Amino acid sequence: MLLLASTIDTAIIGKGLMIGGGLIGPAIGIGLVGGAYMQAVGRNPETSKFLGQALVFIAIIELMALLAFASIFIVK
Repeated sequence: MLLLASTIDTAIIGKGLMIGGGLIGPAIGIGLVGGAYMQAVGRNPETSKFLGQALVFIAIIELMALLAFASIFIVK
């Protein structure tokens, strides 16, 4: 069955692209923070006491992902 260009809802495609683009940055950021923390603990095990600070940074990064997710409900 052929789909005509007028039957495709571009809002759904736009929201999908927006959420995909908005979540790629936080995913990379969480990976960088987690990797840096693991590398620091691997070099000096005494730095494992800074897990709370690393989790705060991850939470701040995750807030950006939640904002990107919430924005799809605002856009019409």
